[in-house]
Amino acid sequence: MIFNRDDPSTWPYFKPLIIAHDVGRSRDRSTAVIGGNCPNGQQLIGIRELLELPLGLYGSARASTLAEIDRRYHSNAIIVVDLSNDASYAEVLFQMFGTRLIGFHISRHGDGTSYERRLVNGGSILVYTVGRTYLIEKFHSVLCSDQVRFVDDPMSRRGYDQLASLQAEMRETGTVYTCPAGQHDDLGMSCAMLACAAQHPHVGVWTNTIWSARRPRIKRQKHGWGAFV
Repeated sequence: MIFNRDDPSTWPYFKPLIIAHDVGRSRDRSTAVIGGNCPNGQQLIGIRELLELPLGLYGSARASTLAEIDRRYHSNAIIVVDLSNDASYAEVLFQMFGTRLIGFHISRHGDGTSYERRLVNGGSILVYTVGRTYLIEKFHSVLCSDQVRFVDDPMSRRGYDQLASLQAEMRETGTVYTCPAGQHDDLGMSCAMLACAAQHPHVGVWTNTIWSARRPRIKRQKHGWGAFV
């Protein structure tokens, strides 16, 4: 397949590959959006696949579905997950993805640089606080600066339309974006999470941590007389 900078489906790989996972509530679908930075050094973010997970998935069943998607991409992705509404979900995800897991706590405020190291069974994960308005406006900014490329399919248009239909309300605390009645923004928010992660100042650290964990350990050589007998 010939590389086309405007079509992420032709990119040989992403640098790094990211799966952004928005966790739906009881009436919403959880989502997974796959993409990342362009591999040839251009300042482009590619969104290759957008998926809505089946309704009614919770806990380990939802995590297992996400793991199936991850395996299609050779289990090489950074997994960026919205942990705002279910902190216990991190325990299940960590058992499946380990150090590849990065948490986002989406709140009213935050630019995504402040974080806490949250303890989970068997280790810990980084959880970054990021404002919902910040995520939306940052994604809008990279779209306006022509830094995002979508795969051309109905799900991409669905995600884009979700963000385009958000209603802005000016309050004393700042701008708040809400969905029109009966609509959802899960796919759109996952796109915004992916873009934020792709340009995050710590993305290089996340990538290095993953590869360090996978690098085989070299056995220490023995020294002295014991090494010769």
